[in-house]
Amino acid sequence: MLASSLAVVGGTFAAGAAPAPAADGESGSGITATIQPTMLSGPVQVDANHKIDGGLFTLLTSDGKKIQTYCIDVDHGVDIKGNIKYQESDWSSSSLGAPGKAEAAGKIRWILEHSYPKLDLETVKKAAGITGDFEKEDAAAGTQAAIWRFSDNKTTATPLDAEAKKLTEYLSGAANTGMPEPKPSLDLDPSSVNGKSGSKLGPFKLNSSAESVKLSLTDDASGGKVKLLDKDGKAVTTLNGPIAKDTQLFLDVPAGTAAGSAKVSATATTVVQTGRVFLSVGYTPEKHSQSMILAGSEEVTVTKTAQATWTQAKGPQLSASAKIDCAKNGVQVTVTNGGDEDADVTVAPGKTVKVGAGKTETVLVPVAEDASYSIKVTGPNFTKEFTGILDCKVSSTTGGTGGATPSASPSTPVGNGTTGGPSLATTGGGSGTGIIAGVAGALVLAGAGAVFALRRRGRHGRDAV
Repeated sequence: MLASSLAVVGGTFAAGAAPAPAADGESGSGITATIQPTMLSGPVQVDANHKIDGGLFTLLTSDGKKIQTYCIDVDHGVDIKGNIKYQESDWSSSSLGAPGKAEAAGKIRWILEHSYPKLDLETVKKAAGITGDFEKEDAAAGTQAAIWRFSDNKTTATPLDAEAKKLTEYLSGAANTGMPEPKPSLDLDPSSVNGKSGSKLGPFKLNSSAESVKLSLTDDASGGKVKLLDKDGKAVTTLNGPIAKDTQLFLDVPAGTAAGSAKVSATATTVVQTGRVFLSVGYTPEKHSQSMILAGSEEVTVTKTAQATWTQAKGPQLSASAKIDCAKNGVQVTVTNGGDEDADVTVAPGKTVKVGAGKTETVLVPVAEDASYSIKVTGPNFTKEFTGILDCKVSSTTGGTGGATPSASPSTPVGNGTTGGPSLATTGGGSGTGIIAGVAGALVLAGAGAVFALRRRGRHGRDAV
């Protein structure tokens, strides 16, 4: 068993994937979590020229619950002491949604469901036919190497430890038949709608892996006149699982209701399913962090809200949302007109579309890989802008000329081991110095200093902002 974590002089960081402007706060898809200064890892020979540390990260949600993740973008870094915030996301807004990646994404999900920490060490050891000494670090390194074979096309990625290597071969071998994309912990989309009194505003589309979702209206300017309805027109306060994909909700605003607004609030408590992607929040070209994929989760509580605004005035009532679509190499801009007159809407750069009263139109704005975008939506009494950088592809090669040298680090407990349950298995790492995973650049030692050279790329989030 080879256990290690990477320490950096003075806490300098590097290595991993890029960040994304995933939605902050209660908007966006699923939970948010902040990376913690601990990592369970082992050395991995990524290709002929690069040996790096790979393994399991720990993040903390806003309600104090722990989740664990692996890297799905080997060529970029993460500062685990940097309080980096991550947002749960769909595959379609990450490199797993790029053209030709569907099969690989499914195989990564299978790996996560059949390895540590989803399963305990003994179960994993038996399934992989491992007979030697097998520790958590071996399981983490073996699992990470198997993931990189599919996420980054590193088909020869192999742990240095013999037992970890055997796990990698099992997880990436013939037994791996793939699995579908998991449901989000909770998603409520779009984040806002506009319409007229005397109509039903929406639909809001809700998706969740929870067994139950509580619904309510807050900040209701109507004084209780407006009601939240399901697709059949029945008042609803709770949705019970399994919750159907894109469950529709509407806000019924009676005729004559004075102009105002209300928030639709959804709350769920659930274990986040393995395979959900996590993208870093607050992207700028100078600030980004590696993309991750969920491996284990405690039970978490998540709340999402959406704004509904209505008026008695005649004319179009526009709202717009935007979503990264890596399969189509662009941004999908959706414009909805909740008013009683048609509207000519310009999506620039792109085109002008006529959005009929009560209708929705979607415009794909192509964006070059690694290019920044600024999409401005304008129409009658409406303007909204979406900005970001498209980063849907992983690199085919790793920069630099050498790997980082691992050093031992004491283990830090995070939770109790379990087989498929809500608790997290124990993780390790955490020596108080910076830890690096997925190092792409060369490690150059000069006296007491450590210099990392690596290519910087941007990562957008699930929702364009």
